[in-house]
Order: sequence, then C-alpha cells, then structure tokens
Amino acid sequence: MSAMTGIEVISDPGLVRERLDELSFFARGSICALQPRTGMPAKRAARRPDERSLRRSLPIRLVVESGHAGNYGNLTVRSSPRPLPHRLVIIDETIAVTSRTGSTGHGAVVVREPALVLGLRRLFETTWAACAPPPMDLPTAAERRLLDLLLTCGTDESIARSLGISARQVRRRTAQLLRRLEVLTRFAAGAEAARRGWL
Repeated sequence: MSAMTGIEVISDPGLVRERLDELSFFARGSICALQPRTGMPAKRAARRPDERSLRRSLPIRLVVESGHAGNYGNLTVRSSPRPLPHRLVIIDETIAVTSRTGSTGHGAVVVREPALVLGLRRLFETTWAACAPPPMDLPTAAERRLLDLLLTCGTDESIARSLGISARQVRRRTAQLLRRLEVLTRFAAGAEAARRGWL
C-alpha cells in the first residue's frame, strides 16, 4: 500500500475489501457504485461493500451490468445497457474507491482529492442518467378528457359539443387515441386505459 496527498493506492485485494468495509461503515450521507460484471443478483452484489449501510437504511444507488433493476428498500439499482468502465464506489460524495489494474496486479485507489472525486462523481451521475428507466406512459390532459367523454357521453356529437370541436375532429382524435393504446374499439380503449392506470 502506498499513499500520497489525497490518494491511497492499495495493491492487496484483501486490504481493498477491508478498506471498503471501513469506509462504508462510517458513511453518513449516501453511497453510489458502479458494479461491472456482477453475474449475481443486484441486491446481493450491493451487499458486498456496504451490507451495514443497507441495514442502517443509508441511501444507496447502484449501477450493474447484469442483474435486476429496481428498488430494494434504501437500495436503488439500475442496469447499464453498455459495459461499465471499472468498479467505482463513492461514499458521502467526498471519497471515491476505484479499481485499478497495473503491472503489479489488481488493486484499488482511494481518492479524497476534491477535484478528482468530483470527476468520478460526474462519471457516476452520467452513467446513472444513461440507465434511467423509460418515462412513464401517461396520457396528455386532452387525451384524458377525451377518454372520460368516450366513456360517459356516447355519441361523437355530444363529445364534440363538450369539447367545442366538430364531430369529425372527435373521430380523428379518437382514432389517434386508439392507435396509441393499440386497440381497435372504444370499449377496448377504456379497458386498456384502465390497465395502464390512465383512469
């Protein structure tokens, strides 16, 4: 193990694990991590460096290459569509531990230098954002209003009067709504909208 101002280089894998356990134990704000090539369930992968943090309900965000995305109590997991560059753990936004491979073998670097930690935080946040789940499929206000009227008013003419548009425009908007819901009838549109939580 060698150290310089703001940077600690650890070559022994056993010492890396001890250091991560120690830093995770004293974490007070949050933990963020990139976990390449997990090959194990996401929650189990996260437990390795920060099991005690999970028990303390510390907010943890984890990006994995394989595993199930989701929310597991205080642990939020996202799955990366691309290989992750290296393993990275950021503790309380002030300390980063990143994997290294050099001529002397595997190990890790513990970084406390603020400018370097900031760069690693940006790497994590960029990766986290790229793994965001797709936005929720919600109706627009106009679609929701049309759905309500389709289920209560009956005829195109009565819907047109309620919306202040022509019956022809009602038919056109209804056809667009049916296409978006991927159904063929107005009755099916109501059922599918309910299934999606639109109503």
